[in-house]
Amino acid sequence: MSCNPGEGYTLVIAEKAKSAKKIAEALSDNYKTCTKFGVKYWVFNYKGERHVVAPAAGHLFGLGGPPGFPVFETSWKPLWQIDKASYYTKKYVMALEYLASKASKFINACDYDIEGSVIGYTIIKYIGKTTRYYRAKFSSLTKQELVKAFSNLMPPDYEMTNAGLARHEVDWLWGINVSRALMRALELATGKRMILSAGRVQSPLLQHVVDSALRRLTFVPLPKFKIRLKIRFGGQTVKATLEREFENMDEAKDYASSLKGLQIVVVSVKDDEVAIERPPPFNLGDLQAEAGRILRLSPYRTERLAENLYLDGLISYPRTNSQKLPRGLEIREILHSLSNVFGKLVELTNKLNRGNPVPREGEKDDPAHPAIYPTGEKPKGIKGAEFKLYELIVRRFLASVSSDARVSSRSVRLSIPRTGDVVVLNFRKVVFKGWLLIYPYVSVQETKEFLEVKEGDRGIIEEARVELVMSKPPEVYSRIGLLRWMEEVEIGTEATRGRIIETLFTRGYVKLSGGKVVHTPLGFAVSKVLKDYFGHLTSVELTRKLERDLEEIRKGKKTVSEVRSETLEILKGLISVYEKNKESIGILLAEFLGLNARRKCKLCDLPEYKDGLCEIHYIAKRNLEDALKVWEERGMKREKAISILLKSKSVGKYVKDLMRVMPTDR
Repeated sequence: MSCNPGEGYTLVIAEKAKSAKKIAEALSDNYKTCTKFGVKYWVFNYKGERHVVAPAAGHLFGLGGPPGFPVFETSWKPLWQIDKASYYTKKYVMALEYLASKASKFINACDYDIEGSVIGYTIIKYIGKTTRYYRAKFSSLTKQELVKAFSNLMPPDYEMTNAGLARHEVDWLWGINVSRALMRALELATGKRMILSAGRVQSPLLQHVVDSALRRLTFVPLPKFKIRLKIRFGGQTVKATLEREFENMDEAKDYASSLKGLQIVVVSVKDDEVAIERPPPFNLGDLQAEAGRILRLSPYRTERLAENLYLDGLISYPRTNSQKLPRGLEIREILHSLSNVFGKLVELTNKLNRGNPVPREGEKDDPAHPAIYPTGEKPKGIKGAEFKLYELIVRRFLASVSSDARVSSRSVRLSIPRTGDVVVLNFRKVVFKGWLLIYPYVSVQETKEFLEVKEGDRGIIEEARVELVMSKPPEVYSRIGLLRWMEEVEIGTEATRGRIIETLFTRGYVKLSGGKVVHTPLGFAVSKVLKDYFGHLTSVELTRKLERDLEEIRKGKKTVSEVRSETLEILKGLISVYEKNKESIGILLAEFLGLNARRKCKLCDLPEYKDGLCEIHYIAKRNLEDALKVWEERGMKREKAISILLKSKSVGKYVKDLMRVMPTDR
């Protein structure tokens, strides 16, 4: 086998070098490893025809446009020509140009998703020929699946490709125009240049971070009062909470005093045994959430590690929304192969399912790829976080084909005859652990002992005490929380959400505080400008509509030109507003970036908004004043309320700043 394949051969484009080598190994036992311009490629015969498989390095082509502002024209160019950080891709372009020059047929064997379709298509279009162009579809890099894919080549997936091309163009047009608008306004106001960015998905995500963090930072809880009971039934004592809540402390105290010593009657006792269903196999969102919770990995890092596992042939394609395994998957064979490394877990799985591994599948599906599952290939050389993630995927798969857990529960309904108040006590105990033994990252709250009573039994309220309960603060999101929010509101894709979250960090727009994502002054400034002057860009509704438009392109129901025209129409309207307000935008950005001499807030470094306070501290002040009135109305003196609030973790940071310097005797 020679490294010179001659002429008229088939050129197979793989997304990465690892997948290119896997394809060569799967399709031939007699392949030749070659190198051109420092890029490895593989030559072999398959079904009597000469094939060459060569790798890309992800995207080799990207969008560019003319300098200046605004920009409405785009063109695809080699990435190394438009991005200095991508100069390493030049050798891949040169190698593929060399190999494509004498090829007569092309196969896009990049990942079967929108990005893989775009990567392969742009290479074949701008380097090769689209006249004889085919698509290979596979969900794992096992020999069996690769042989099946190349034995059943598909026609070009133009709908998915067009959806990807449109996504890139729409995102580039939004990002380049709004980013240049922000930088141009700042430079006009200060004469200084600073890299600022905005994006179609990035901006509503930033706005959500800022809005949720502001609600939390300026939050003041309100008081309510509950009555906690201690009840004796013969030799057993239980604690319970009255369902009734009180807004006034004195009323709650009076009512609690009236309950002590009263009889309480068992109205009903209901025993039950219920199943805790085993989980479905992972899709990417579920994997990112669990890897964040269990392994403390960010969504983006989880995705990158999962891709490595896929390229090593250890798992199926990870960028999927599906919770369903492929039909005909040889589960018993996979279990047998996994026993080489996870022998005890596989033995336990087979014991739990009694040798009949029937998977539990979820509702979510994906037309391109099944749920994530281990292929059974033996891992070689993986360690650290990568092995831990692999083990998590294996355990989840094994759990899905094991057996449900079972829980015994008892619900006791009590009534106080004199007042009519109702108390419900719930008890539970795991009687069969099932899948929980394989996937020990889920805990079930159990009760030490059940209350042994029957209907009609009577007990005595030995103690009734009042407890202050404060309203809960708004949620501040972790990385995983933001990922779940993006899924819920349908912005971004499985392949992009983790990366977009990380972009907010790299831009300096957000940071971590106590494991939660909060905005920086720069992030607050950018979000404020975008919200005030580019409202469409921070709109979840617009972003979601564009996502649906792109899906319509994938289904062949809309064209790229239609979506592009709609995007340009919205952009031109926003740019018109910007031109009228660019001076104000530049001044606002400069103030929050500390690039001018405007007076600062007396409690922080942000610019003064009103009464010596920045906008956030001013909101906090109003919230605190309103809340303290409620605390006083509900029976709590102002000094006592402030003392309680200062100790509470629920109170927002900007509120505490104010309380520490305010008088308490107003």
